[in-house]
Amino acid sequence: MGGGGKAGGAGAGGAAGQAGAAGSAGVAGGAGKGTGGGAATGGAAGKGTGGAGAKGGAGGAIGGNAGVSGANPLEWAQWPMPNGPADVTAGAPNPESYTDNGDGTVTDNVTGLMWQQAVPATTYTWSAAVAFCPTLSLGGHSDWRLPTEIELVSLIDDGASPTINAKAFPNAPAARLWSSTLLVNNLSSYAWYVDFSIGDVANGDVVGFTPMYAARCTR
Repeated sequence: MGGGGKAGGAGAGGAAGQAGAAGSAGVAGGAGKGTGGGAATGGAAGKGTGGAGAKGGAGGAIGGNAGVSGANPLEWAQWPMPNGPADVTAGAPNPESYTDNGDGTVTDNVTGLMWQQAVPATTYTWSAAVAFCPTLSLGGHSDWRLPTEIELVSLIDDGASPTINAKAFPNAPAARLWSSTLLVNNLSSYAWYVDFSIGDVANGDVVGFTPMYAARCTR
């Protein structure tokens, strides 16, 4: 079972983050919504108090991912997490910033990722979503892929409904979107998805009963 995120260590000149709340039970170590994560250099504030909370600083972790067996904590601790208006008001350091490229793509100016702006109406099994993105040709680019869990989490804006920036991603569905990340490295039959109706992270079966979710590609 996934444990809670570890307490965020103090950044240079900053306070230590609070311990992550225990993640909810999942298959093969699934984690619930936690507030753990490494503190950013300079002790950047996250959501609430502490070094780096959920959606905060450099690598606030939604899901307490340190409790997932085989997870690489650096994937979370070193990620520059964009912060929504409510988090910025609370002191978070990275205001979300997007550029609409006018060609069906949006660039996240915090993470540097380019995103497919509109989510196709089609839903996919996890394996079909992984296979779909590399076939996409959009904005003059053909190197698209299904985002990792942390990349997809970076789009969550808890102050919006659905929980994503409506100006950058107009008419975004309040839907579950697949990530490419499996629960336990490449050995699991479950993969993470983000539910943008509530801004939460969970996992779905990719081998047995295979749910059909949406996909938003990145590069």
